[in-house]
Amino acid sequence: MTEAIEPYGGAGEEASTVRPYAVTGGRVSAANSHLPMEALVEAPSAIRNLRGLTPEKKKILQLAAGQYQSVAELSAHTRLPLGVVRVLVTDLAEEKYLTIHTAGTADDAATHDANGGLSLSLLESVLDGIAAL
Repeated sequence: MTEAIEPYGGAGEEASTVRPYAVTGGRVSAANSHLPMEALVEAPSAIRNLRGLTPEKKKILQLAAGQYQSVAELSAHTRLPLGVVRVLVTDLAEEKYLTIHTAGTADDAATHDANGGLSLSLLESVLDGIAAL
């Protein structure tokens, strides 16, 4: 009896190292490479024709439909690396499938005080969000 020999770590390991590269079409950074992981993404509730979109892009649109999701949350829910999700989100925004909201993120100048530290209002809103959990 002959058994198939799998590569070290099994077929799943090999596929997981190739997959992110294939999902992004070989790109390692998005056009908007400064997209913060806390940026909020929103898709309209009624999403138009999804033909031609990859399953990963469809999943992102499904997760963001009618609600705000951060780029980090999308990464966790799709089980894709953050860099891959940044590329896909940027692609979807360029194709007008979703909207990216970056105002009020930790990288935004409006969220910093005169000394360059995070503003008190931002820190209070983070604490309020944690308390709400």
